[in-house]
Amino acid sequence: MAHTERDLRLLARNIARIKRDIRLQASEMQALVDADLDCSGAARVLMHLQSDLRLFLEKRERLTCES
Repeated sequence: MAHTERDLRLLARNIARIKRDIRLQASEMQALVDADLDCSGAARVLMHLQSDLRLFLEKRERLTCES
């Protein structure tokens, strides 16, 4: 199997994992907001996850353009 195909599969798995984590973190943050509690920690985690997702999507785009 070509190196790029394996990389794309791993990226797809990581993208799916991060998207799931973003949904869970957003739910946790909403629960904190609903309870009128400080959600700044959850917001920071969510921003980091979104940043990671953006990097993975950019990497996937580079790999698919090379193929």
